[in-house]
Amino acid sequence: MPTRQGTEVTLCPDRSFVVGPAAFSPGELERLAALDDSAVRRELSQHPRWTHYVVGVALVLLRHGVIDVPRGRIGITSDLPASVGVASSAALEVATARALGAGRIDPLSVAALCQEAENHVVGAPCGIMDQVTVALGTPGTVLPILCRPASVGDMVALPAGLEVVGWPTGAAHDVSGAPYGRARAAAFMGKRMVEGAVGPTWPWVSQLPRDAAEELPETLDGEAFVAEWGGTDDDVTRVQPGETYPVRAATLFGIDEHVRSVAALETLADAEPDLLGQLMAASQRGYDAMGLGHPAATAVVEEALARPGVFGARSSGGGCGGTVVVVSERGVLDDIDGLIR
Repeated sequence: MPTRQGTEVTLCPDRSFVVGPAAFSPGELERLAALDDSAVRRELSQHPRWTHYVVGVALVLLRHGVIDVPRGRIGITSDLPASVGVASSAALEVATARALGAGRIDPLSVAALCQEAENHVVGAPCGIMDQVTVALGTPGTVLPILCRPASVGDMVALPAGLEVVGWPTGAAHDVSGAPYGRARAAAFMGKRMVEGAVGPTWPWVSQLPRDAAEELPETLDGEAFVAEWGGTDDDVTRVQPGETYPVRAATLFGIDEHVRSVAALETLADAEPDLLGQLMAASQRGYDAMGLGHPAATAVVEEALARPGVFGARSSGGGCGGTVVVVSERGVLDDIDGLIR
């Protein structure tokens, strides 16, 4: 569900491609586009991190032949808070893609290219939810997304008298951080192990049989996994030998969150916010179990649920702080400063 805040990107004429303090000649952009992603990240490391998202989108669009080598000075205006788990990076990516000329291709393709930029150029192992929501969502309605790899259903209006708000926790959120990458890698480790145990393979973690996932070890050392299984089929995370992974919880979260999401749509259609709140509580417990919880998020969830008229609260996006999503009767949180709507 998109917020009412947004990000606008403009492209003004220039001989080079200028992004804040970074400037690239046409030849430099072509050279970067030909490099592998790790080499691109090394070269971009001399520039502020926010510029990596803009340059990354330009390089991916160039690699796929969507645009010619861009020239121009990028301008950015935004009232969307950054690093609080409400898709500020995806908003910047999609707005950049459109400013560079990708608006002529379908929105799902734009979202996929922007995710590719964040995964492979920026190096953040995010899913595609944020980019699809920015590209296709409408404020005030819920957009059902099936991330296999990405398709959307009809938008669902909120029941009358309900609203969804974001309550910032005060703790910064970053999907390129260690907890998010660890949880994602753990889910793919679990997928590999379930497939090895039962025989068939599945394209997506959410399709795995739950009873087999329940048999996974609670945690597993990366070195032991690599020694037995070699690796996973995830192309944006690597299992690190010195790391301990929450294999069972992360794998079950992928399975259970799909079921919860389908049920949540039904509660909206039937106007049953109390049931939606129960699903959100289960989701929050899943965040905590796989290491994506945060004391600040727990405090906000508890404070929100203690208020009359609040039905549910859970961490947004990749968790680890950022923002808590709250479903409530309209107006009951209007006294809270800094709410995101």
